[in-house]
Amino acid sequence: MNIIAVDDERLVLEDLKDICREFDSVKRINTFSNPADALEFAAMNSDIDVAFLDIEMPVMTGLELAKRLNRLVPDIKIIFVTGFKEYAFEAFSVNAIGYILKPFSSDMVKKELDKANPGVLRPHSRVIIKTFGYFDVFVEDKPVYFSSSKSKELLALLVDRRGGSVSTENAVSVLWPERNYDETVQSLFRKVLKSLRTALSDAGISDILIDVRNQRSIDTSKFDCDYYQLLKQNEAALNSFAGEYMTGYDWARNTQRYIEKLIESR
Repeated sequence: MNIIAVDDERLVLEDLKDICREFDSVKRINTFSNPADALEFAAMNSDIDVAFLDIEMPVMTGLELAKRLNRLVPDIKIIFVTGFKEYAFEAFSVNAIGYILKPFSSDMVKKELDKANPGVLRPHSRVIIKTFGYFDVFVEDKPVYFSSSKSKELLALLVDRRGGSVSTENAVSVLWPERNYDETVQSLFRKVLKSLRTALSDAGISDILIDVRNQRSIDTSKFDCDYYQLLKQNEAALNSFAGEYMTGYDWARNTQRYIEKLIESR
């Protein structure tokens, strides 16, 4: 993997460089204390696989930098490195695949780099959905972009249901638990559903969504998924679970506890 790291703290950059050099999977790591320099480098090097980004930096935040990097290198995988827990939701909203809190360890960095590589799944599968850690969708190893975080969450909910049907009312109760089921929230859901259809269509995988008579589900035969592999007792999937499932979605905690019990009972 080719990696960049951007942080205004030199010691953090040195630590990241030293840790990444421990892993055979890392081919190159370039570090930058100035986000503008990182953008200039990315504009000239489209083969960057992973970017470690601090969030609070002068001139440009890591969140803004992530958006610009995504435009320059659409396949780049963002991992935020920060000392502030409260940024987790915002990090998730820009399709980051990982989130490391300072001070970090070698194990923490390795865990996030492992997420950037869907190697526990079938290498011949065209569509791969990762649920361990942050939820992400890959088509031919390229991440699918969702313009709406709620549309991505809706897909995550359908994946969690493993092909089971989800009604509009059920989806609304999960996506907006604090809202009343009225015409306003139903209209909001229709916009989210439209955004999801657009994202899937743009990625060439619209056939994974089944939408019939106010019931939505997914065709589980159209993709590979680490969670599904774990349920089949796939050893690689079992070993890859590190205690996190669809991070950022409160409703996913029940499934996380279910997975933990399955592993404990082995």
